[in-house]
Amino acid sequence: MVAAAMLIASAAGAAATGTLKLDVLGDIGSGAENAAQVIGANGHVAGEIKPGSSIALPPGDYRLVLPIVGGKISRDDVHIEAGRTRTIMFDNAAVLEVNVKDRNGKDPGFGVTVTSSSPPHQKILNFNTGEKYLFAPMQVDVHVDAPPQGYDWSRIELKPGQRARLSLGEVVPGELDVQTVLRGASIDDATRVIVFRAGTQSRVAESPPGTGHSFKLDPGDYDVYVENTSGKGRPTTGVPGVHLDGGAKVEKTVPMD
Repeated sequence: MVAAAMLIASAAGAAATGTLKLDVLGDIGSGAENAAQVIGANGHVAGEIKPGSSIALPPGDYRLVLPIVGGKISRDDVHIEAGRTRTIMFDNAAVLEVNVKDRNGKDPGFGVTVTSSSPPHQKILNFNTGEKYLFAPMQVDVHVDAPPQGYDWSRIELKPGQRARLSLGEVVPGELDVQTVLRGASIDDATRVIVFRAGTQSRVAESPPGTGHSFKLDPGDYDVYVENTSGKGRPTTGVPGVHLDGGAKVEKTVPMD
């Protein structure tokens, strides 16, 4: 009799709760790291819930507040009834997901840095590859700490109701060979070559004066800057917008006349 009474009490307790489910763009947003707060009528936080998940709650009225990167989404008057599921759907967020696979098909968990596409390119968020986040509408640049010096996507549009899924397989470097000449003769032994990410002051590689200036770089666009210490010809010059494909070799001859 005691055991039966305990089972009845347990069943009654389970039935006394309802379920709140959060749906943000269905499968697109499911599993996002942003967690919504469930706030009771007394103003206290009753729990947290991520997109695609559910939470058991006592019957009553609640408020749901979902922080997204660059803003928040909320829903008032969320009524929970015992034994029933209430689903809250949001479709006015954007999803950003960055996936990287190594040669074994596994995610190495590289760091991801998201910055504004507009100067001064303020940092917005850091997270790891394999994770996804909900954003307010904006345009961003994305950097992944993949070797040898990282990989970048520029001007990614994050639009409400859409997902930006950035994927990167095993990166095959390209080769950039820079020759500096004065009146047709090599002056590599008197020049220093610096490589920047195109359109930025982000230094990628540097080659001191010597027998040659060769670089192994990730595919992408670069600006080349040359300093001439020979005392003859131009002291500096630049070659903007050098494009490099994976596995390719690009040769650039830079005259310092």
